[in-house]
Amino acid sequence: MSEISTLTIKIPLELKEKIKAIALENELSLSAEVCKRLEDSFQPPSKPSKKQAAPHQDDIDNQGTEEESEQPLSQKELKKLRQLLKGGVKSSKKK
Repeated sequence: MSEISTLTIKIPLELKEKIKAIALENELSLSAEVCKRLEDSFQPPSKPSKKQAAPHQDDIDNQGTEEESEQPLSQKELKKLRQLLKGGVKSSKKK
């Protein structure tokens, strides 16, 4: 068995109570439950089984997620925009 070390951490009471409840269900001590969860967090994610397969592309609701690609402004449009911006700055300074 590996060496055992003590670790004191501060966590919200609500989180501690959740861990205690799960530890009780799993018939583990609070310490063992936390150790198990920490160890599990270092494992690479497992591939989904056929029952948990990723949803098919047609099953995903992507309503309103289409990207609109706009054409960049032409030189003429950029010049006009700069003039408008400069005019707005000048008029606000006069006030």
